[in-house]
Amino acid sequence: MKELSEYFIQSGVSMIILYGFYWLLLRKETCFSCNRTFLLFALIFSALIPFTSHLFSNNIISSQYYTMLEPIIIIPDIPAASSTSFGLATVLLWVYISGAIINIVRIMIQVSRILFLAQKSGIHRQGGMNVVYTDKNVANFSFFNIIFLSKSGSNKENIERIITHENAHIRQKHYIDLIIIELMTTIFWFNPVIWFYRRSLVAVHEYLADEYVLSQGVEKISYQKLLVTQSFGLPVFALTNNFNQSLIKRRFIMMSKTKSKFKTLFRLLLVLPVIFIIIFTVSCSDNPETSSAVSSEEPPPPPPPPSDNLQKSDTITKDEVFVVVEDMPSFPGGEKARNNYFAKNVKYPEVARKEGIEGRVFVTFVVDKDGSIADVKILRGIGGGCDEEAIRVIENMPKWIPGKQRGKDVRVQFNMPIVFKLNGAY
Repeated sequence: MKELSEYFIQSGVSMIILYGFYWLLLRKETCFSCNRTFLLFALIFSALIPFTSHLFSNNIISSQYYTMLEPIIIIPDIPAASSTSFGLATVLLWVYISGAIINIVRIMIQVSRILFLAQKSGIHRQGGMNVVYTDKNVANFSFFNIIFLSKSGSNKENIERIITHENAHIRQKHYIDLIIIELMTTIFWFNPVIWFYRRSLVAVHEYLADEYVLSQGVEKISYQKLLVTQSFGLPVFALTNNFNQSLIKRRFIMMSKTKSKFKTLFRLLLVLPVIFIIIFTVSCSDNPETSSAVSSEEPPPPPPPPSDNLQKSDTITKDEVFVVVEDMPSFPGGEKARNNYFAKNVKYPEVARKEGIEGRVFVTFVVDKDGSIADVKILRGIGGGCDEEAIRVIENMPKWIPGKQRGKDVRVQFNMPIVFKLNGAY
C-alpha cells in the first residue's frame, strides 16, 4: 500500500505540474496538434515517471560494489503498534478499487448503449464512411469509424458539414486519445486533475475538427451557425467526439485567431527544463523502500576492478581488500544457515515499529583472513534503530570460511541489504 501511495503521489504531482504548464502557456495557442501531443505525452509521462525511482536508485549501490549478497527480510514477531493504520490502508485500497470498478462499469454501459443504437438503426455506407441515422434526439457524434447522425433538424447541406466534422475525428484517430484518457481516468479517477486533462483533450479534438472543416472550403459564418444549432438541448455521450455546447465560445475564438505554430513550438521547448526537473527529482529521491531516512555517512570509494586483482603478481599485500576472488568466503552452513542466523538474531526495533519505519538497510563489511567480520559500515539507512540493529547483528556473525586467492587467505568485501518490513510484503 505504501508503494502504491507513493506511485500515485509522484505521478499526481507530475500531472499537476505539466497541466499547469499547459494551462499557462499552451491552451490558447492554435497549434492544436502540438497541444494534443503535449497532453497525451504529459499523461503517459506522468504515469511512467515513478518507475524511474526504482531504476536509478537500485543502481546507485550495485554500481559501486561488485559482490551483492541476497537480501535478508526481517518481519516483526507481532503486528505493528497501530492496527488502525493498517485498517485505514485497507479501507482506502478498497475505496480505490471500488472507484476503478465503477468507472469500468460506466464505460461498459456507455459502449453498450452506442452499440445497441448502431444495431437498432443499422450502419449505412455513405461517401466511403459508416453512418448510422438514428431517430433519437441526440447530438451527432463519431465512435471509432462510425458516424451517428440524428435524422431530424438537419438539411442535406448541414448533414454534409456534420459528416465532414465527424470524419475529421475519424481521420485523425481521436478515438485512440479517448481510449488512453479513459484508461487513465480509470487508474487515476480520484485525482481531480485527470478530469481537466480529459476536458482539455476533448476541446483540442474539436479545434482540430473545426480546422479541418474550414480547410475544406466551408464558410466560417454558416459553419458557426450550424454549431450553435446543433449544440443546444441535445444529450451527448461522454465516450464520443461530438458537438459540445460548453465549447462553442472557445471554438469560435480559436477559429478567428491567427495560426501560431512556431510560437507554440517555442513554448513547448520551455517544458524541457520542467521535464528534466521532474525526472531528476524522482530519480534522485530514495527508493520507496528506503525513503524514511538516509545515512549521512558517505559510502566508501569502490574497490579496484576484479580483473586488476586477479592479474597481479603472487604478492598480496597485508591489508588488500578484494571483491572477487578464486574461492569466495562463505557463511558456515551456507545461505540457509545465514538466513536462519539473521531470522533468529535480528529484532525489529520498537521505535521503528511504532513510527511505521520500514525499508532497506544497505551494509558493507569485510570478511577478514581468519573469517572474522570487520569494517562494518552503513551505506544507506532508514533510521528508527534499524541501522544500529543491522550493524550489531552483522558484527556478531560467526566467523565465515575465509576467501582464498592463489591458495592464500585474503580479505573480501561484501554488500548486504537487510529489508525491514512491517506487513510482511516484499
